[in-house]
Amino acid sequence: MNKLLPITTLFMLIFFSIGLSACDDDSNNSIRKPSDHIDYVVMGKSINHRQSESAKLNLLNTVFFAEIFPVKIDSISTSITNGLLTGLGDARDGLNFSSARIPFLAGQREMTIEALTRRFPDDTYIFSFDTPDGSIESLPATFVKKEGVISNPEPILITLYQQGNEVDVSAINSDQDLKVTWSDFTKGAVDPNNIIDDMIYVILGNCHGEEIEHSGHAISNKDALTFDKQEFVISSDKLESGEIYQLEVEHSNMETDSYRNIEIIVTYAATTFLDFKTKGDSSELLECPVNPYAMDGGQTDRIKKPN
Repeated sequence: MNKLLPITTLFMLIFFSIGLSACDDDSNNSIRKPSDHIDYVVMGKSINHRQSESAKLNLLNTVFFAEIFPVKIDSISTSITNGLLTGLGDARDGLNFSSARIPFLAGQREMTIEALTRRFPDDTYIFSFDTPDGSIESLPATFVKKEGVISNPEPILITLYQQGNEVDVSAINSDQDLKVTWSDFTKGAVDPNNIIDDMIYVILGNCHGEEIEHSGHAISNKDALTFDKQEFVISSDKLESGEIYQLEVEHSNMETDSYRNIEIIVTYAATTFLDFKTKGDSSELLECPVNPYAMDGGQTDRIKKPN
């Protein structure tokens, strides 16, 4: 005949069992993976122009590039290491990503998309990188072949307004908000995969090439500008009198996919750079050069700020 367990022993067994279950649950919930560190990756081909004060567009270059966006973009150091991109052409032996907080790489620049495509054929390229919770070794991103068709948007013409009136780029009032507008994004469309619609980016930089305003990154910023937007307003709080600023406006025609819960963006982009100057006396805090230092690698007509 079985004897009943003492009541204290029974309670101890119950609590021990509950404790084991809680530990199991915590263990399951704490399992992390690379997608906990990586938000999305981007691969693209871009056409870059400089807009003059007289609204003339001058071709600067075309470029192949790739980026790996961490979940926490604002972190000082990146949790992404050993980034590598392999594929055809110039990527056959592999291209290494930078160790910046947003790992980046760019290929040899050309003056036409056709010449660029000879270096980087329209095909599938493979991302690989390490994270603190595992590695990604074969994330594919593909340029879809479209014979005789350039998928990049038309060159962008930027126009500036204050208080409802178009303003001269050499005489911006720093006490008023500045509305940035652009020519139509004719190739922009809704994403059939419901990951992210085609995007527009507006970036404001100072004369030292430092970013001081951004309209928002794809996916991680739900208020970022999509293809159907017509304007972006820069607050007067961002502007000082008597200073030179630089604008970058990009239209990004994108194809999307995903791999192991990491979004993939393949973009065909167009970018225009435009300088503007505010009226009045400068505080001279920045000690601006005659031409602003480059804030983007696409500004091949500018030099980078010396270290």
